[in-house]
Amino acid sequence: MDVSYFLVTQFEPSRSMEGIAEEFVYQTELVRDAGFYSLFVGEHHATDDNYFLNEAVIAYIADHVGDMKLGTGMCLLPYHNPVRMAEYGATLDHLTGGQFRFGVAQGYRPEEFEAFGIDRSEALARFVEGVQVIKRLWTEERIDYEGKVYSFEDVTINPQPIQDPRPEVITGASNESSIRRAAKLTDGWMGAHVPFGVATEQVAAFRDAAEGVEGDRRVGFGREVFVAETTEAAEAAVKEPLMEKYGSYSDWGQDDAIESDDFDSPWEKLRHERFVVGTPTEVVEEIERYEEALDLDEFKVRMQFPTIDLADTHASLELFVDEVLPEIT
Repeated sequence: MDVSYFLVTQFEPSRSMEGIAEEFVYQTELVRDAGFYSLFVGEHHATDDNYFLNEAVIAYIADHVGDMKLGTGMCLLPYHNPVRMAEYGATLDHLTGGQFRFGVAQGYRPEEFEAFGIDRSEALARFVEGVQVIKRLWTEERIDYEGKVYSFEDVTINPQPIQDPRPEVITGASNESSIRRAAKLTDGWMGAHVPFGVATEQVAAFRDAAEGVEGDRRVGFGREVFVAETTEAAEAAVKEPLMEKYGSYSDWGQDDAIESDDFDSPWEKLRHERFVVGTPTEVVEEIERYEEALDLDEFKVRMQFPTIDLADTHASLELFVDEVLPEIT
């Protein structure tokens, strides 16, 4: 099972942003040198927090990933023109020596659709057509395309990606219809946030939909992870920042976008069903539970949250690298 890292670029408004570029490089180089498989950078817009533009951050750290893969996690595709995104992905593939992964999602926040002047009812069409256009531009010299939203004639991009036949496209999705669509439209799926029982159902749905589809389909899952020398120390450091983060998810309406879900739950329930928090031994055991139950190709770790002390994140990440990673890879 590959282990990937989610580089958080969201910070509370009161936090000083001095030295933030060095922070991004520090975490990137730490997980690169530790042997993580991939690094992801997320995307959101029009937030009250300081949320750094993922395109700029990814370009900034591209020279620091070495042999580690670098991906959007996830590019909210309905907000973007697919020709431009095809060029962006191809450029990053060259800048990273063929290490780029393209994670995509539909988006769900009404504020973002309004900020970009996009009718939310078009989100699905923009997502599906965007993926189709990008995949073709990465593999064909010139394309014509006629869809409900996008129409192009004799379009080309140069340079095309290094990877043959093209970079991997991964869907981030949290409801069954989107997950089943991912099995047919893209090369894999990355789940997140939902309770353990729902995760097992979603993985089964993805694999069922992928049967008979040409090519391999990767299955990944992301979890909030925090590790300390004692369970009490881990909870003391991460409980409040995690609960605030999940409260913001609820305010953003993400639990409305995920079937059979409720982010407004007490700590003990969330910790048991969605978080991996504890000592190195406890964290290893919990991650192995996911690997065995879900037969994952990839496990994505997030350790930083908008209000957490960065020193706590550093300590957790370093302990994870030293005592957890060797046991699960």
